[in-house]
Amino acid sequence: MAADTRHGEQGLSAQARAYRYLFEEIRCGRLAGGTHVVAEGVAQALGVSRMPVREAIRQLASEGYLTLRSNRGAVVTALGPEEITELFEMRAVLEGHAAGLVASRIDAEGLEEVALSLQRLDRARRDIDWFVRAHDQFHDALLRYCPRPRIVAEIVRIRTATEPYLRLTLRMSPTALAFTLAEHQEVLDALRTGSGETAEACMRRHILATDIVSILARGRAAASPG
Repeated sequence: MAADTRHGEQGLSAQARAYRYLFEEIRCGRLAGGTHVVAEGVAQALGVSRMPVREAIRQLASEGYLTLRSNRGAVVTALGPEEITELFEMRAVLEGHAAGLVASRIDAEGLEEVALSLQRLDRARRDIDWFVRAHDQFHDALLRYCPRPRIVAEIVRIRTATEPYLRLTLRMSPTALAFTLAEHQEVLDALRTGSGETAEACMRRHILATDIVSILARGRAAASPG
């Protein structure tokens, strides 16, 4: 992880390095919800002083990725079932609307870019890290044609906040990868129709198709003793 974090960091401030390190650890699920984040340990790992790490922790707390507790310091924010459900519902509405707008604006070159992203998604199905990256590339290729930058920014924010739970779902459900690929193909086919209504409905179905909360609950039940 250290090598990946330091790659391309020339010119970054110590606070920016600490922020990026912690953000990536949380986003990828290596720092799970409820994990205590110790500034001293992060500072030692990155070879920086504690002050910029504490500033990075405060920034992440202001963005909702960390929770500051008087008795435990900073812990990774853990989303409950209702919060996860609400975020996916919000994303379904927003990205469905975005897809509806994109359908009448995306050109042949854009459709080809989305199709290539789908091919990368198919090739990456055996590796979750690569799969999630290809998944984001697919959605980003589509969203580049959305004329609502604030909506796009909110979609990306929600997608990032829920990524750790998506990763857990992909690990726990053997069929999730295959179903996800089929759903993305349906989204691409809907975009090719040029119908905003069709694209919006298809994107909403895709985002709400997997019951992540139920899959996570089954995984926790299977992991609990007794």
